[in-house]
Amino acid sequence: MHFRESGERESGEGAGRVLVVGSVNLDTGYSVERLPRDGETITSTGAREGGGGKGANQALAAQQLGAAVSLLACVGRDGDRALEDLAAAGVDLGPVVRHPDAPTGRAVLLVTPSDNAIVVHPGANALLTAAHVTDHAAHTPAPQVVILQHEIPPEVVAAAVRAYRGRALVVLNPSPYRELDDEIRAGIDLLVVNHGELSDLLGRELPADPADLAQVLAGAPPGDVVVTLGPHGALVRQGTTVTSVRPVPVDAVDTVGAGDTFLGALAAQLAQGVADLPGAVRHAVAAATLAVTTRGARNPDLSPTAVRELLAATPCPEGRP
Repeated sequence: MHFRESGERESGEGAGRVLVVGSVNLDTGYSVERLPRDGETITSTGAREGGGGKGANQALAAQQLGAAVSLLACVGRDGDRALEDLAAAGVDLGPVVRHPDAPTGRAVLLVTPSDNAIVVHPGANALLTAAHVTDHAAHTPAPQVVILQHEIPPEVVAAAVRAYRGRALVVLNPSPYRELDDEIRAGIDLLVVNHGELSDLLGRELPADPADLAQVLAGAPPGDVVVTLGPHGALVRQGTTVTSVRPVPVDAVDTVGAGDTFLGALAAQLAQGVADLPGAVRHAVAAATLAVTTRGARNPDLSPTAVRELLAATPCPEGRP
C-alpha cells in the first residue's frame, strides 16, 4: 500500500471525482443511557429512522465537502428512502443497482452519549457483484479516488481493486473487519482503520495510549495507514514516519457515522488534489468532530465552510507523538 500524490495518477480522468463502491442501509436508531447487559431489556429515550450504510454515508460526506461523487451500490425495492438525502445533495446515483426482489440493507443502532452498538442485515448489499464493478469501470472514466469498505461481498472489493489499481487512489476501510489477502494489500494505496481494526490487522492487542500506539505503527508492515482514534484524533503513517493529528474537543451527542464522515472528508480532500496526507487527515478529523455534535449517521449541515471555521479555531493541530 502506498499513498500517491495526485500528479502520479492518470491525468485527465475525473479530476475531483470520487467513486464509492459500498453499502446502503435503512437505519433504525435508539438513544439509550447505556448499552444493555446480556439478557437485559432497557428503555430507549428516543428513536429515529433514516438512510445509512457505510458506503452511502461516505458518499454523502464527500459530496457535501466538495467532491463530485458517484455511488455504486445495490438497493432493494424500498431503497428510495435510504437515498433521498444523497439525491438532494447531488450524489450521482446512476450506478446504483436496484433489485426488485430483495430488501434494502437494514441496521439497528443503540446509541449512548459516548458509544454505540450496531447490528446490520446485508439485504441487497449482498447482491452487489464483481460484474457490476467491472462493467462500471469499463464504461466510465476513472475517478481520482475510489472508496471501499467491507459491508459488501469480498469479491466486489477485489474486483474494484483490480479495476482501479494504478488508475485511481484506492482507499480501503476494512470495516467490518475481515482478513485482507495479498492481492487486496498490494492494490490498496491507503488503508483507513480504527484502533480495533488495526489490532485485528496486526493480530495482537495494541496499547490505547496514542504515543505508544504510534511506536507500534511505525514498526508495522509497510504501507500508508491512517488510524482513527475517536476523541484522540488520528495517526498518519507514511514510510516510517508517524504524525499525530490532534482532535478538537467537543461534547459528543452521537458518535454513529463519525468514521464514515471522516473517510468521506478525507476522500474529498484527496480528490481535490491535496497531496499532504496529514493535512487532509486534519480536515477529516474536523469533519468527524462536526459529525458527533448532531444525532444520526449523516450531518445535514456538514460543509467546507463549517470545516474551515472549525479548523481556524483549532491551533497547533499536528505534532509528533
